[in-house]
Amino acid sequence: MDTHSSHLYEYLTEHALDFTEDWLRFQNIKTGSHYSLDSPPEVLNKIKEQNSNYVKVIARCLLLSDEESKQLISEWTKETATDRSKSSTTLDEVVRNSGIFRRVYWTYVERFVDEHFELHIQLKEVFEWERKINFALDYVLETFTSTFLGILMNRLQAQSTLIQELSTPVISLTSEVGLLPIIGDIDTTRARMIMDSTLQQSADAHLSMLIIDLSGVVLVDTMVAQQIFRLIDALNLLGVKSVITGIRPEVAQTAIHLGLDFSTIHTENSLERIIAEVIQENSSFLHM
Repeated sequence: MDTHSSHLYEYLTEHALDFTEDWLRFQNIKTGSHYSLDSPPEVLNKIKEQNSNYVKVIARCLLLSDEESKQLISEWTKETATDRSKSSTTLDEVVRNSGIFRRVYWTYVERFVDEHFELHIQLKEVFEWERKINFALDYVLETFTSTFLGILMNRLQAQSTLIQELSTPVISLTSEVGLLPIIGDIDTTRARMIMDSTLQQSADAHLSMLIIDLSGVVLVDTMVAQQIFRLIDALNLLGVKSVITGIRPEVAQTAIHLGLDFSTIHTENSLERIIAEVIQENSSFLHM
């Protein structure tokens, strides 16, 4: 262990709180961000604690190998990236503060050298500190952004899945008849989602008939038609009879032009009429 590196480590650790106060002077007010100066006291206190620990983590890297530093940093960034992702803190703020932290950090290294002239610190030692400190700070930014973006992407995927599920709801008309209104464009991903969601909802509701309304679908190409046929085949295996309504004139023309055969599928031109018939049949059954 290098004696001067050890002294620098102790100096930075002892001044971690002062460092944090200096770092805070560079912060702005951006409501919702963890870095904002108007954050609630409990948030601001936690930020101060995390920043002070950050100072100590980087100082500790002066005494570790690169691999040991990576392990230490990964544990720290996993925790802090998770915290930041729960706020309105943006990635550009994180990058900005990474630069601020680096500048303040080197200010304290400079102070240490000035205040400990009796140690006769050699330029070679300063360059070695530069390599270790900048390596650690660069790895912090790399792992933090990777973890932060990973959390956001997982969140977006979960939200996208929820939106897709909500966009393909099976509406119960009676205890055995359901309605699936499909609206908007259908790509491969959404087609798969419609298939999975519809089969599950139909099975859970114990449906015997499902009305599939396509009045909100502007374009039906070969892929979309194939997915509709597959859905109907799968529903048949579940014992659910399918009826398609709402095929628009332009969609019908496109289907003919593409040579798509809907002759084996039960189609109706009026959603209102088929719903009325279903309700009437259900009402007649209840009064028998």
